[in-house]
Amino acid sequence: MTRKATNNSFNLKGKKILQGLVSEADIPQDQQSAAEWIDIDKIHPSNNQPRQYFSQESLENLAKAFKTQGFRGAINVRKVKGSTYEIVAGERRWRAAKQAHLKSVRCIVDKYTNEQALEFALVENLNREDLSRLEETEGILQLVYAKYKIQPHQAVEIIRSEGHPDRQSRSDVAPSDHMQKIMGVLASFDIQLQTFRTKHIRTLSLPSEIKEAHLKKGLPYSSALEINKVKDDSKRHDLLQKTIKEKLSFREVKQQVQGILNEVKNKKRPVNQQKVINHLETTLKRAKQSTKILQKAPKRKQLEKLLREIDRLLEEE
Repeated sequence: MTRKATNNSFNLKGKKILQGLVSEADIPQDQQSAAEWIDIDKIHPSNNQPRQYFSQESLENLAKAFKTQGFRGAINVRKVKGSTYEIVAGERRWRAAKQAHLKSVRCIVDKYTNEQALEFALVENLNREDLSRLEETEGILQLVYAKYKIQPHQAVEIIRSEGHPDRQSRSDVAPSDHMQKIMGVLASFDIQLQTFRTKHIRTLSLPSEIKEAHLKKGLPYSSALEINKVKDDSKRHDLLQKTIKEKLSFREVKQQVQGILNEVKNKKRPVNQQKVINHLETTLKRAKQSTKILQKAPKRKQLEKLLREIDRLLEEE
């Protein structure tokens, strides 16, 4: 389901951003006249761009289209130092235009604060469902910092501690000011706190190899988390490569992971485990058949003590 930002502060400019992503014919006449053709070398990407990876294949296809049809659509930018411009939305088009060796591109120039620029970039990508789960997570944490100066690692700790369902359900514990601000940002993107706590922030601790596959090779988020259950580096690497090469479904990945985990579990199992089970069964049978041991108080007490010890061991399992 497509997410829609609910914060009214960027609804109007958000329309301009989305207009910059469609073809020239789809841009309203008043926006076409407001757009400017700017030297491509005077434009540079933002350091706070939520997207970390651009598909080279996608860029090449768009560059080919620009070569044959000319530049289409528009890039949203803001003016920075001197006569240079920073991209707010449309970096993919800018990259493709450079790859197509275009001299200039059509831009919609507007004023944005750092917070607004990041917010609009997130809106554009989230509305298109075009960010990976990792990019989405890091982008939202960047926005929390831009708006409220809450460091990403601090925000994660707050969410983990205050966002637990047990705490959230208590009427006698009010969320901290920081927690309320974080929840406000999540709500503006229609993301539930528990979803962000249990699913989004888990991407931050994934091994670098899995992060890269998730960002650059289309590894689904659910498969990434499943593969991460394999703690053996070599086995995890082999499964990751197999998943990408054979394009395994989540169900197939889950089966592969379960097989590896069962193999590890079986290897850890003591060789004489069955021997111990057989001994227990034999001893229990003998104890049931013996009545003399229960008639003698010292032996009965000793047996009761042993049974309590067995119970304690089983409780610790």
